[in-house]
Amino acid sequence: MKDYLKYDDVKIFKYENFYLSVIYTIGHILVAMTCNRIITGASLDMAAADALIEPIINGFWFYFLLVYLKKIFVHKIESSNSVFISVNQIGFLLAFLYTVGHILIAMTCNRLLTGASLNLAVIDAFIEPIVNGFWFYLLFEFFNKYKKKKISSGFQTFSSISKSSKVSRLAPLNNKIHSDL
Repeated sequence: MKDYLKYDDVKIFKYENFYLSVIYTIGHILVAMTCNRIITGASLDMAAADALIEPIINGFWFYFLLVYLKKIFVHKIESSNSVFISVNQIGFLLAFLYTVGHILIAMTCNRLLTGASLNLAVIDAFIEPIVNGFWFYLLFEFFNKYKKKKISSGFQTFSSISKSSKVSRLAPLNNKIHSDL
């Protein structure tokens, strides 16, 4: 019975990207709130509102770029036979436009929601993404070290699980090998 209920260690890493995304998003919101409060002196509730509303608006901006502007740019580039930019470089153009729009949206949201002066809103719009970049790096490195430590300490990965090992039927199925056990 003990072998039948053996814990399937693979499931810890099965959703690692989802877990990291959730942790990163929570940290991102906290970083945005903290930067906003420190840089602009905004109240906690207004900093929280800005940290939640601004990314949602940027999500719509991102969607608009991918769905509408991309088609327009591709059509214009193809019809003009431009030597300045080719269709293969559209990703760079969209990334540049997204970044400029993101900064403008961040500044506008900050000014409207917190009442911060323009110069402080501009500083926050540049500093906060840099701090979040460091947060991303730290989280990524920490998780990779944790993962290596778990694997090196005898943690079974998918490739090391023998086909004859049994996994609890109560655990989520991680692969087709275990589905008929």
